[in-house]
Amino acid sequence: MSAGYWHDVDGHFKILNIPLNSSAGLPAPFDAVHPYPAMLQIIPPTWPQSQTHNSLPVSQSQDQFVRRIGTGTSFRPQPLNLPQWQTFSSGLNNAITDVPGLKVGQVTYSSDVPNRVHTGVTAIVPDSAALTHNRGNLANTGFRASSITLNGNGELTGAHFINEFGVLNSPIMLTNTRAVGAIHDGVDRYFEKHFPGQWSCGLPVIGECYDGYFNTSGQNVIPPEAAEQSIEQAKSGPVQQGRVGAGTGMRCFGLHAGIGSSSRKINLNGHEYTIGVLVNANHSHLEDMNPLIRQQLESRFGPLDQLKTRDDMDHAPFRPTVSPRQGSIQVVIATDLPLNNKQLEELAKRGGLGIGNTGSFIGTTSGDFVTAFSTANPVPMGAEPPTVLNTTELHPDTMNMAFKATVEAVTEAQTNALVASHS
Repeated sequence: MSAGYWHDVDGHFKILNIPLNSSAGLPAPFDAVHPYPAMLQIIPPTWPQSQTHNSLPVSQSQDQFVRRIGTGTSFRPQPLNLPQWQTFSSGLNNAITDVPGLKVGQVTYSSDVPNRVHTGVTAIVPDSAALTHNRGNLANTGFRASSITLNGNGELTGAHFINEFGVLNSPIMLTNTRAVGAIHDGVDRYFEKHFPGQWSCGLPVIGECYDGYFNTSGQNVIPPEAAEQSIEQAKSGPVQQGRVGAGTGMRCFGLHAGIGSSSRKINLNGHEYTIGVLVNANHSHLEDMNPLIRQQLESRFGPLDQLKTRDDMDHAPFRPTVSPRQGSIQVVIATDLPLNNKQLEELAKRGGLGIGNTGSFIGTTSGDFVTAFSTANPVPMGAEPPTVLNTTELHPDTMNMAFKATVEAVTEAQTNALVASHS
């Protein structure tokens, strides 16, 4: 048995035992009696949720840069100083949960003995009951949405339904490549458990990124129950970022990265709206990083070539032998702006500009997906939907402010993932 842990969005660390195959060092096949690891102990967090994990000892490196010995996660990573992408103010948490009615839940699996298991699940969950004033629930309520593929070397399940109907009717789940099937099963179980017979869509939305550099990913260790747990424990408020949930084993620009989030506020005719972004950043190489971003990161963490060398030492023992790939990124954009699915497609396209701002050119081996949805104008779904929907939508001529704010938030979410992963 190998001791490891997972932790939820509150920062509670939970010890688990992962049965290991003695020859390969990988999790053993499950059986009917004990199909997945059992949770054994809960250890209370030692930091409040509203603060970053930076009350840690300071070390002096040989290159004379002073940096903290971090945990690789932060609830509010301090954004880089990039004024050209910070013209709008952020929300209270600078996270996707600044959009009213949105929650995030995360489950993390980590173990270093005898092999590295660093992976997990992140769920973005609309609070459908609150958003419909208790007239609907997660199963029978949809939200206007659109999804685009910038480069398709990856997977986003449920995207065809989103674009065919213009509606999102599922939590958005993020995980690693091997776990897509287990998470699909887990989302089905969640709906059957909580809303039996009510979920007519039946198509979970799951975005994957490959974490085989930091995670021994030859065999999936994530059970379907992780999907249920991440949805059930999802909460509003600060979002833990960095090496957590689906981002635990991710690598961006050759460095530890993972989950990043950001938000921007815009004012239209005296009414304040929010655009929130969450990314799972696992893309690009260090030599492609935008020089402005690199300069800012080095001012905080020291020379990135040295940081990359240190991060490289964390690789899994059975890392792939294929040539370096461009990796992937999953981008989720949420807003309370009243947008139709065509306008949300336009918003999603601007996510590509935010990816490009960091230096990524969205290479041929990269999987780059953007999903955008609006919490305004919930769509009743199920057995007896209304014949006519009365909705409001933003005038096309007023979209530019939303486009700019989206580009800013997507750019910053990626850099926040890098900052949190080294904080």
